[in-house]
Amino acid sequence: MKFADKMKLYRRQKEWTQQDVAERLLISRKTISSWENGRSYPDIFMLVQISDLYHVSLDDLLREDHEMINNYKEEHKTSVHKQRLLNILYFINIAGCIYFLLQSSGIIYIGVDSEKWRIINYILLGLFSINILYLISQSKWELMSWKRKIKILITLLIFTILVMKLDSLVFHIGKNDLQDFITGFMVAMKSFAFTGLIWLFPQFKERRAK
Repeated sequence: MKFADKMKLYRRQKEWTQQDVAERLLISRKTISSWENGRSYPDIFMLVQISDLYHVSLDDLLREDHEMINNYKEEHKTSVHKQRLLNILYFINIAGCIYFLLQSSGIIYIGVDSEKWRIINYILLGLFSINILYLISQSKWELMSWKRKIKILITLLIFTILVMKLDSLVFHIGKNDLQDFITGFMVAMKSFAFTGLIWLFPQFKERRAK
C-alpha cells in the first residue's frame, strides 16, 4: 500500500476529516489533500509527527512505497550538495573579507587613475555581493529570535561605520548621484560580508559537523 493510501486509511480509522488532521499537525488542509493524492510527500520532521499522530511506526509509513523512499533519497542528495555549496560560498566570503581588509589597509592599492584595476575591483565586488546575498537568502533567519536579529543589525551598523572610516568614504548628496550610489553599494556589501562572516559561522560550523 502506498503512503497516500495509508494516509487516507489511518485518517478514516480515526473518523477525522482532512481539516481535523491539518489542525492537529498545524498545517493546511490543502497539504493533507496533496499527500493523500500522492502529489507530494511530507518532510522527515513531519513524517515523525504523522507517526506519533496515528501511533504507527515510521517503517509502517514507508514500507512498500518505493517511489516515496526514492524521493527521500533524492532530497538527501540535493541537501548534501546544497550544504557543500554553502560551505564553499562561506569560504569565498572569508576570502572577500580578507581582500577588503587588505584593500582598506592599503596593502592592495587600487589606483584612481588605473581604469583596469578599478574595473577588476568592481567585478570582484559584484561577485562577492552575489555570493553574500545568496548566503543570506539561504540562512535560517526565520528560526532566529528577535534578540538575535537585533544583534545582527547592530553588528551591521558597526561594520558600516568602520568600513566608511577605514576607506575614508564620503557622500556628496546632489553633486554626483552615480558616485554616491557606487559608494553606498560598496559600503553595504562590505558590511554584509563582515557581518555574515561572524553571524553565519554557527551555521557553517553545523554544516561542517554533519
